Amino acid sequence: MAKNIPVKLVGMAIYANGSSTDFSTGDITLPNFTPLTDTLSGAGILGELDIPTPGHYGSLELGIAWRTIDKDAFGLIGTKLKSLEIRGAFTEFSTTSGELETRAVKIVVKGIGKGIDLGTFAQNATTGTATTLEVTYIKVFIDGVAVIELDKLNSVSRINGVDDLFDINKALGKA
Repeated sequence: MAKNIPVKLVGMAIYANGSSTDFSTGDITLPNFTPLTDTLSGAGILGELDIPTPGHYGSLELGIAWRTIDKDAFGLIGTKLKSLEIRGAFTEFSTTSGELETRAVKIVVKGIGKGIDLGTFAQNATTGTATTLEVTYIKVFIDGVAVIELDKLNSVSRINGVDDLFDINKALGKA
């Protein structure tokens, strides 16, 4: 069975709050999805099991590293909800055709500014300025297909089209 081999991110753009103009950044650190768990132990269980709670994840932080102190960085702090659209072009090597192919990735994020680190002033160097957002909503698309959607404030958790919270929302009268 032929499979494409992922190579690297070859281009990216980030748009804030519905703007059609992207702003320049250094790097983006995407959130880490760590499920909240509860430890289960007792009769019939050898030791302990950490069981994830469906749809519940710890704090999701998104970081943006700026090349210099930029006014766009200040637009992402504060308690008002911000929205970002991050677009990437990834290349993959096709083992069938022997050529590089491009995959489009789009990440839609909503969050609240957690702060800004202004960085360091050093002549002939970037400042290392960084902005951090607390993510309340994230949806990732690969070639137009949603692979994950998490909305912490509206009880939505879908992974590869599977609604992790369907039974829970149904029991609560929300589905």
